[in-house]
Amino acid sequence: MKVATRVVMGALVTLLAAGSAQAQEFSAAGAVGSAWTDNVFLMRTPEWDVSILPSLKAGLDFGTYWTLQYDGSAEIFTNHTDLTSHDHALRLQVNPAFGPEGKNEFLVALAVETLRNQDAYNALNFAGGQLNAAVSLEPATWAAWQAGVEVRYRGFYDDTQSNALDVLATTSVRFTLPSRTTLTPRVGYGFRYNLGLKGQGQGRPDRDDHQLDVGLHISQGLWAQGGLQADYSYRHLFSTSQALTRKLTQAQFAFLTSDFIAGGHRAYLKYKQVLPKGWAFTVGLEFRTLEFPGWPATDVAGTVIAANREDRKLIPQASVAYAHAFGSLSLSATVSYNYVRQWSNSADYDTQAHQVGLNVGLEY
Repeated sequence: MKVATRVVMGALVTLLAAGSAQAQEFSAAGAVGSAWTDNVFLMRTPEWDVSILPSLKAGLDFGTYWTLQYDGSAEIFTNHTDLTSHDHALRLQVNPAFGPEGKNEFLVALAVETLRNQDAYNALNFAGGQLNAAVSLEPATWAAWQAGVEVRYRGFYDDTQSNALDVLATTSVRFTLPSRTTLTPRVGYGFRYNLGLKGQGQGRPDRDDHQLDVGLHISQGLWAQGGLQADYSYRHLFSTSQALTRKLTQAQFAFLTSDFIAGGHRAYLKYKQVLPKGWAFTVGLEFRTLEFPGWPATDVAGTVIAANREDRKLIPQASVAYAHAFGSLSLSATVSYNYVRQWSNSADYDTQAHQVGLNVGLEY
């Protein structure tokens, strides 16, 4: 276990010991998942893998509204062992409720986190921190409003050019209609300052990225314990990612998420049915368009054929879940299947994949 991980674990033990005298409630949840795919990299030449995904969550409520939480997980690959990684986060938050019947809430949270990979992907290793603030108001039974902001810094051990400060602000309004319909429009804005990027030539380098997200979520109850969920979102990038512009040609270039890298549309439709004795099943269909400004598309020979890579994804999915409570202990299990068909104007990413997952969890 690396130094940053030991620091997080040590801080957790110290704070748990300090707060135990006035602790009101302790909770813990553990899960073990397993995933199989015949195309782990989602590229033109498929390579299979089976991964094991253990995770642990622990929470300590103390004072009136204070909570200390630990989240840790690992992804252990059995074929491509160099993909194995583990992450840890320690979060302290205050979450008071106020107003009639406590329907309104305010949250402030401070967290430290770390991610460690094998040497082949050490460019992704980071330690960082987050500050979150959110408010939720429910002025009427048919309307609610939420807003939040997240400030996140990540410092990468082996690739300091990826160091970045992100600010993500979101807001949404939920309307509940007599027809058992719920409408939730939302909007979000993201800003990234790439602290680690080096300048090119004279003058101060451009280091900032911006993105805008808009979306709408709809849920519709059809009959007892059954209903539909539909969601649409669009992400607009204001410019090519500054990191992508400088780092795409590097042999170790990799990115953790598509934030500030890819924009486009995402839509899905799902049906969920809750069955007797703790069973439920979900079926759905998702479609995405992704555009990567500044990421050239190439043919099979590697010749550039377009200035920007563009992907289209169609993802049918299904899952069966079971949940049961044994007093204060809860058991859950989910089996899922996804089929991913990805069309791309870049030959390496024109592909398909089958993905099967199994997850079993216990919560106390």
